[in-house]
Amino acid sequence: MAITFHPDGRVTGNKITQSGMVLQVINSLNTYPHQFAGAPNTEYTVESASSTNWETSITVNQGNKVHAVISLMVGKQGDANTYFDLYYNVDGGSYAKTAQGDASGSRSRHLANVRSYNNTYNIEESTAQVMFTPTISGSTGVVKFQCRVTQRAGGNRIIRINHCEATDSEAAVVVSSLSLMEIAA
Repeated sequence: MAITFHPDGRVTGNKITQSGMVLQVINSLNTYPHQFAGAPNTEYTVESASSTNWETSITVNQGNKVHAVISLMVGKQGDANTYFDLYYNVDGGSYAKTAQGDASGSRSRHLANVRSYNNTYNIEESTAQVMFTPTISGSTGVVKFQCRVTQRAGGNRIIRINHCEATDSEAAVVVSSLSLMEIAA
């Protein structure tokens, strides 16, 4: 089939694809302010509504890569060391981490860290990126993502997603985001 360039800017016909090309982009905004009473070393799945996990999916072709960029907004209680991980599954299978640091002594292994300081108005933005090739059994697969947070400072500390501790007119509710891109093999 021939490729046709139309005067209005449309291109029809065969698809033009080359390795490394972005084929599609999915963006998910999370505006839901919520919090967890973070027991140490316990993972909590970030929510997008009450009791609803924040999950974002992209359908990719076998052999292509997925580039994920997450910007997570976290307000914390005190100096709680909070980490987060981006998990994925393919076609409803088991969740696995997209990436984590190498083993090193007794350190925990995560994708990224959120280190804020004690201030009732403080909200930290923590951004992470990862690119990987999911294992897909058919010609296409649905790759679903979710973010989980863990605090490791000890004691039950509050982890706030998309908001700070303060509730007056100087306080804020903000937006976290997850962008997913399919990259041609």
